[in-house]
Amino acid sequence: MSVTLKLRSEALAQLNAATIAAHAQPGVVTVRTRMRHRDLLARALTGLRAQVTDDGTSVVAAWEGRRITFGYGADGVQVAHVDGPGLTEAEATRLVLSVDEAYAAEVQRAVLARLKERAGQAGMRVESERVNADQSISVTLAATS
Repeated sequence: MSVTLKLRSEALAQLNAATIAAHAQPGVVTVRTRMRHRDLLARALTGLRAQVTDDGTSVVAAWEGRRITFGYGADGVQVAHVDGPGLTEAEATRLVLSVDEAYAAEVQRAVLARLKERAGQAGMRVESERVNADQSISVTLAATS
C-alpha cells in the first residue's frame, strides 16, 4: 500500500488554523519544519538508519520495508509519498513526523555550529552551552576583549 501526504509547516498552519480546521483533509500532515534543505533532510534520514538517495528532484529513504519519497507538488508544497506492505495512513503520518523531528534536530545542530563559528568573528566566545529538558539549547556568549 502507499500513502501520499502533503506536508504543511506548523507555522503556516497556525496562521490559518481556523481555515484548516474547517477544511480538514485526509492525507495532510502538519510538521514543524518545511524540510527544504536537502542535505539536512538526508542527514536526518541517515540518522534514522535509512538508506538515502537524492536524484536532484526528490530525496528517497528506505528502511524496514518502508520507503518515503520527498518531493514538491505543483503548488510548491512538499509532498511525502510513503509506501510499503500493509502501510496505514496513521503509520505513514507517524513516520513522516519522526523524520520532521530528526530534521529539526539537524537544523538546530547546523545553527549552533554556525553561531559558534561566527562568534569569534564578532569578538565573542562561547562561555557556556546547556541542553534543556525540551531539547532546546541555551548558549551564553562573552566578549573576548
